[in-house]
Amino acid sequence: MLKPPFELRILHEADSLLVVDKPPRLPTSGRDLNDPDCLQYWLIQRHGGMVWVAHQLDADTTGLNLFVTEKRLVDELRLKMAAPSARKRYLALVHGLPAWDERDLHAPIGKIDARSLGVHPDGKAARSAFRVLARGNNAALVEATIFTGRTHQIRIHLAHLGHPLFGEEWYVRPACTEHPRQALHAWRMELPGVSLYAPLPADLVALAARLGIDATAA
Repeated sequence: MLKPPFELRILHEADSLLVVDKPPRLPTSGRDLNDPDCLQYWLIQRHGGMVWVAHQLDADTTGLNLFVTEKRLVDELRLKMAAPSARKRYLALVHGLPAWDERDLHAPIGKIDARSLGVHPDGKAARSAFRVLARGNNAALVEATIFTGRTHQIRIHLAHLGHPLFGEEWYVRPACTEHPRQALHAWRMELPGVSLYAPLPADLVALAARLGIDATAA
């Protein structure tokens, strides 16, 4: 069984779909199925059988993390997530005050050198839509909706726009040390037949308050 803090994080469990509000500093999956340092391991222990990952979140990203208890449903769920009617929305706390209220960004993502990803003309197509929900002390709370699922897409696109995440280590120089993790949260997801929601976690609510932002705007 999951330890009690993990059990309380289960948001939805029906029709072989298992949705968890993932905490920070915990990978979705590990090095193998016996790696206890990941969410998938704990869900397998709880379920008493195999649980498959439907999509990955960065270790430091919190919020909606989807799993299935039948392997045949992995591809089916991923198709639903890629459907035009699907919406995957995140909340981000970013540096600076955007000059725009809404921004629809088409910017391909690819390797910019042997080790780094970024916006690159030869990269894979990537689209994100951003909407400012609240502004504070040289910071903003932004809703990000993604239409493609490139690695670190939101982080790269926001940095490209000049508004990197608080806690960003890779896509801004010098790295931001004002928060111990990237301030990114998988907030809402609308899929055919199901609507999911994970509230903003306490550490990001507290960060928002320090930045003069009312996180209840979300």
